[in-house]
Amino acid sequence: MYMPIRRLSLLLLAAMAAPLQAAPLQIDANARQSLSLTVYSQNLGLVRDTRHLPALAAGQTVAIGDVSRRMQTETLSIRGAGSVLEQTLNTNLLSHHAILQHYLGQELSLARRNPASGDESLATVTLLSVEGDRALVRRDDRVESVPLNQDWRFIFPQLPPHLISKPSLEFRSRGTDASNDATFSYLTEGLGWQMDYVLNLDDSGNGMALEGLATLHNDTGVDFRDASFQLLAGSLNQPQPVAYRKATLEMAAMAADAGAAPPQAFQDYHLYSLPQRTDLLDQQHKQLPLVSIDALPVAKEYRHEFLALPRPDGQRHRSAPQTWLRFRNDAGQPLPAGAVRAFAPDSGGRLQFIGGSRIDHTAQGQDVELQLGDAFDLSVERQQTLFQKEYDADLLEYEVLVRNSGDADRQLQLAVNFTQPWELQHSEPALSQERGGRAIWTLDVPARDKRVLRFRVKLKKPQ
Repeated sequence: MYMPIRRLSLLLLAAMAAPLQAAPLQIDANARQSLSLTVYSQNLGLVRDTRHLPALAAGQTVAIGDVSRRMQTETLSIRGAGSVLEQTLNTNLLSHHAILQHYLGQELSLARRNPASGDESLATVTLLSVEGDRALVRRDDRVESVPLNQDWRFIFPQLPPHLISKPSLEFRSRGTDASNDATFSYLTEGLGWQMDYVLNLDDSGNGMALEGLATLHNDTGVDFRDASFQLLAGSLNQPQPVAYRKATLEMAAMAADAGAAPPQAFQDYHLYSLPQRTDLLDQQHKQLPLVSIDALPVAKEYRHEFLALPRPDGQRHRSAPQTWLRFRNDAGQPLPAGAVRAFAPDSGGRLQFIGGSRIDHTAQGQDVELQLGDAFDLSVERQQTLFQKEYDADLLEYEVLVRNSGDADRQLQLAVNFTQPWELQHSEPALSQERGGRAIWTLDVPARDKRVLRFRVKLKKPQ
């Protein structure tokens, strides 16, 4: 018995279309074999996610769940899943607003609860628009505005099929002959890290210990569990061309493969590999130790500076010098940029907060300078005692009085800045050093005493 040709053709077409119409193969985090992340300090991260896939038929749709909703899809690389034909990031997430938008122009049941009696009534309405916390509906021949609150609720007949509870990555490829592990690499926004330091001075004030914590944050909409982390210190440029982003992806991927101990020089940056795998859940901030230095020499300095302008100034200016800490990074590793908070012991040995500042990325052997605040026991008063105009210059004299009301001797670095060529004609005490448009004096001020600086300078007029 022969089957009619028309019926046979329809069956063949249906068989050919069946794989395309079949539900996507769902691959969630349970299939994960390994997970590694490189996190940058600029709200950016590189995800390398390896999952086990079964043999794939040609054209079969695969849905990879538990991926970042903020993925930069142009950086996505899929390896081990066959030659990819197309890839799509689905971020049509299910929400109250999204489902209302889907049913615009359609009939819905609108339930209203009577606040007094608790009774609920139903009406069939057509949803016209949704804006903020109100909706416009048509009921019979009227258009009404209803609030979206606990007394009014729409009853939906079913969930829209295109809305999903979590983002997913769908792709189709030319298929694979056998099951194997596939790696999905992509850049994503929503990942970042910052450095925070605690600096503890010792009793003498000449030594310090430094502890650094890296704070990682995750705003990608997905949990990263049992992942290895590398942190990249340095500022990355992020131009728009896709080619650059893919090159950045490949370089960072090679660095992740290297698995070197922290810190590792990489291009013009430094990579810090965290020693243990850890979890970083969505909306989580996690702190992990990254730098630990037991003993470094440190110097406390007092600094003050002002600008000498070629104009008369009859006021007497009083201000407090700034307190600075200075140390050399001899820790054997570079220090990532971050906030530093300094503590010092009081007379009872209890650590007290004495100020904080930020440091830039600091290479091994470079000096670090931290401004802590204003000195309490030191004060500086200055007054212009002479202003005289000459043919090609202005002549200025200043008197600077430095008072030390504390019980310990202090040394003040006083800097005067000039905006035009200058020539020092007289100074008591003598000038310590000059740097371009700046004159610097180092003044030793005994406890409960004062020092006076007097100088005369000629400011040459620009030619």
